[in-house]
Amino acid sequence: MNLAGVRVIAHRGNSAALPENSMAAFRSAMTLGAHMIELDVHLSHDGFPVVIHDDTLDRTTTGSGPVARLRLSELRRLGLPILEDVLALPIPLNIELKTSAAMQSVLDLVGDRDDVLISSADPDALDFLRRLDPGLTLAYLSSQEDCALVLERAIAAQAYAFNPAWPAVTRELVTAAHTAGLRIMPYTVNDPAEGRLLFSWGADAIFTDNPGRMLAIL
Repeated sequence: MNLAGVRVIAHRGNSAALPENSMAAFRSAMTLGAHMIELDVHLSHDGFPVVIHDDTLDRTTTGSGPVARLRLSELRRLGLPILEDVLALPIPLNIELKTSAAMQSVLDLVGDRDDVLISSADPDALDFLRRLDPGLTLAYLSSQEDCALVLERAIAAQAYAFNPAWPAVTRELVTAAHTAGLRIMPYTVNDPAEGRLLFSWGADAIFTDNPGRMLAIL
């Protein structure tokens, strides 16, 4: 699959309607017509990539404590998908690495697939991945505060995309990213008016919790 035409990315699946980072939320996003699914990865105690945003279980499961404390079998009983299952879905993925410890396990599963974008808010980790495998498709994720710095890192790494917090985005920032050969994919946009504005400035994609609402503006 070609990532170049990405427009609406379902942030943790259709998370406005269903539990975030669940197989139900991912399948719902696909049914709605999302162009890509974003998900987050941590490692189980026995080293398997599992799909969850937080490094603890308390907010999104009936369990408690660190994700890394439990083995895969225990995490599956709490409803956490494994990355391998999500990779089997017929849709491009944006895998956000929440910990550098998960890098090798994720790379082993992703292999040479061309429908997977790997992102992180840790530019040092992404720089390491670029050195490890220059063919990887990478996106540098920034907060509102470190936007300019991370853009510089993404340009230097010749990344695929720059993913800034949407309040930091201006028409000039979009132009700067495009001039450097980067796609720009702001997060997390749930207001249709904000989505229209970003697309009018030339944003290549937006991350949203409500893919149905954002698809309607295209």
